[in-house]
Amino acid sequence: MRNLQEFRRRIRAVKDLIQVTKAMKTVSAARLRRTQNKVINYKPYAGKIKTMLSELAYAIPDAHPLFAPTGEKAPLLVAIAADKGLCGPFNYNVIRRAQEFLKEREGVRLMTVGRKAFEGLRRIYRVERNLSGIFQKLNFSHAKEITEFLLSGYYKGEWDSVFVLYTQFFSVGRYYPTVERFVPIPPFEGEAPREFIYEPNLKDVVEGLIQHYIELEIWRILLESSTAEHAARMIAMDQATRNAQEMVRTLTLQMNKLRQEKITKELLDIVTAIEAMKKSQL
Repeated sequence: MRNLQEFRRRIRAVKDLIQVTKAMKTVSAARLRRTQNKVINYKPYAGKIKTMLSELAYAIPDAHPLFAPTGEKAPLLVAIAADKGLCGPFNYNVIRRAQEFLKEREGVRLMTVGRKAFEGLRRIYRVERNLSGIFQKLNFSHAKEITEFLLSGYYKGEWDSVFVLYTQFFSVGRYYPTVERFVPIPPFEGEAPREFIYEPNLKDVVEGLIQHYIELEIWRILLESSTAEHAARMIAMDQATRNAQEMVRTLTLQMNKLRQEKITKELLDIVTAIEAMKKSQL
């Protein structure tokens, strides 16, 4: 690339790329604000439901099969990543943590959520079920679908515990892959829980509460993962924009140097020609 036309073409292409990365950053920032507000609104309610179920598991451990402790001999791992790339190490971190979990335990069944999780794990491990293409239009029905699959397999004895791997969102610059155990529900730890009055009866209350709790927790996790994805993509696109701008400055400097060299060479040619003319006239 030693001519001005090539430099101009390269600079123009990088500037076009800058427009794309800036637009992607803006879109991710807008989506981040929306999903972040949803996560903030859901977390307190989900936390109260979880505490209530833990107290029930402590007070009445035989009230439901999900309260019974298991040996975790046949766990299910649900690995949640993104459907798209261009979000830095977001997907890689989830896949790497999933591989570590699968190596640490034997007999683990695997479910993936997000196209990148499926593509990254299917080459090495058998995927029981995959759910892709949901994060573009994420809604509560996806949480219900996942919950139905988890509970159905648990009641059938296909797995005796469920772990969910997702990217937990703390702030725009802090999000880490996290593994949480979903079922069986751990008993309450701490002071003795309060007593409950069950209406209409214990079985209906526990069944409804567990179903609602797991759906709500899966929904929260999907929202957190989506929020972390948007934050990762926003940061990645911002860094890509900065790198592209630096490349434009470097290419512009190189182009100006080349142009200056050409101008200098042309001036030398003119001066040489003039001197030759003067000598010929003598």
